[in-house]
Amino acid sequence: MNEEELKEILRKLREQGWNPLLCDTPVPLYDTAVRCGQPTEAYGECPDKIMLPKDLLSMQLEFTIWVKGDSMKDAGICQGDMVKVVCDDCPQDGDIVLASIDGESTIKTYCEDEEGFPWLVPQNSNYTPIPLKDKMNVRIVGRISEIIKNAPRMSYRDCQRMIKKAKMAMAETHEIPQQRVSWAIREIAPMVKIARQWYAVHRAMADLNVVKDGDYEKFCNMVKVEVPQHSHLPKSDELQRLAMLSFTKPVRYWNAENAPVKGKRFNDYLMIANRTTELLKGG
Repeated sequence: MNEEELKEILRKLREQGWNPLLCDTPVPLYDTAVRCGQPTEAYGECPDKIMLPKDLLSMQLEFTIWVKGDSMKDAGICQGDMVKVVCDDCPQDGDIVLASIDGESTIKTYCEDEEGFPWLVPQNSNYTPIPLKDKMNVRIVGRISEIIKNAPRMSYRDCQRMIKKAKMAMAETHEIPQQRVSWAIREIAPMVKIARQWYAVHRAMADLNVVKDGDYEKFCNMVKVEVPQHSHLPKSDELQRLAMLSFTKPVRYWNAENAPVKGKRFNDYLMIANRTTELLKGG
């Protein structure tokens, strides 16, 4: 990507209401993590560089450093985050600061009590505030001006759960009229040569939320109402025995190698299921 292409992308983002910033200014990044917990040793000696947007930087000296520990988690500062520190030794109450205590460093919230004594307060109830006593060698290195996080990842399982929920919602918004359902059952009935083949009809209807998946009793009653004289009426216990392997999934995921029936029988089930779907959708 060249400079002109990047500028064009930034321009389009601004038109859509975003506020993109270009990371164009190097800031020191110390390779030692500072603890959000008990104080730890200070920073590494040879800082690396991280690029940050110039607009986010102040006129004061700044650097970034990694975080470890969880004592500031309620403030949104977690293990593995990076924080930007503005060198400032005069914090105000409520500022999150990087402090050095007897040569060891920690990140906490600075606050003075009613008597004017300074404390470093964690943002996690499992930790205790630290009073800054006169006998301590305390130095406020700077205040935390920004938290830099890595983009979070969502688990595959959670993604699939949300996608499935969305698909169900989409199917519900296209409700199939009962009149069409009744017509589809009557139309498909001549294709059903044995009672167990009604499972293919049930599965296709379940995919479209016409019936609840696994509610074989209700489905069997629907068929009996529409085609009472059919030679092979379904029985719920027989249909339930077919709900295994790939037949437990939507029809589009049926697999001849992983189905409870094989060969021509599988093809017959698949043909009935696909035809049922076509009839219900208006095909």
